[in-house]
Amino acid sequence: MDELRHIRTILEKFYQGSSNEKEEMELKEFFQREKIPEEFKADGELFSSFASINEDVDVPGDLNQKLISLIDNAQHKEQRSRRINLYSFSGLAAGLLIIISVYLGFLREDKSTVIIEQYAVEDPEVAYLEARKALNLVAEKWNQGTSELNNLGQVNKGIETISTINKISSGSKELNLLGNLRKANEIQL
Repeated sequence: MDELRHIRTILEKFYQGSSNEKEEMELKEFFQREKIPEEFKADGELFSSFASINEDVDVPGDLNQKLISLIDNAQHKEQRSRRINLYSFSGLAAGLLIIISVYLGFLREDKSTVIIEQYAVEDPEVAYLEARKALNLVAEKWNQGTSELNNLGQVNKGIETISTINKISSGSKELNLLGNLRKANEIQL
């Protein structure tokens, strides 16, 4: 039982790629036996196929670098394809927005020409009087809106008073410090 538990542990290490040569030799010897427990039959077939390979495989020295390069290229292609898909989608969305805005622009233009024709004035004197009336209305509303800004002068006077009070306060603090300095000099003498 202990031997089977030990073999399971070594097999787990082998499949994780963390086994050493000694442990792999133990596995090889175990699987070369005639009687292998049923739970290890598949592993035994794997190790018997390893045993049939007698020659060592030459691994190129730069294999690791080539694999890393292939992985990087695959990732770069995937990122590029995502970027292309994003650009394609954004271009499609922009095209649809342009088509919709042009269509809606034509609809609005038709309505505005009807309104303009409805209020169009043919006589220049009437047009002048209407324009003057409209401008007077705008000037009146402008003056009403800006009349509240006249109170800003009073706010500015209040701010000036506060700044004067701040100057007086800072001056009194300095005088207080000078008085404390004078008392300290008198104590030292």
